[in-house]
Amino acid sequence: MDVLIRDLPDAVHSELAHRAAAKDMSLRAYLHDVLSEHVAVPSMHDWLERVSALDPVGADICSGADVVAAARNEDDELVGR
Repeated sequence: MDVLIRDLPDAVHSELAHRAAAKDMSLRAYLHDVLSEHVAVPSMHDWLERVSALDPVGADICSGADVVAAARNEDDELVGR
């Protein structure tokens, strides 16, 4: 698929061309990589939807304070306090 971007500011085009040249790539290849990397990461909206659909894991077992207290007790036992 071909994409045409109209009215791209000259400064943006120059910077993209500079970054492509710095990687010894054509502008087309560089933009292909940049866009591919961009869509490989889910958007914040999609990520939040996925996370909110997950079932809670052990939230009713203990609180964060309980976990910290248990870790401190374990550390105290290791150092013989």
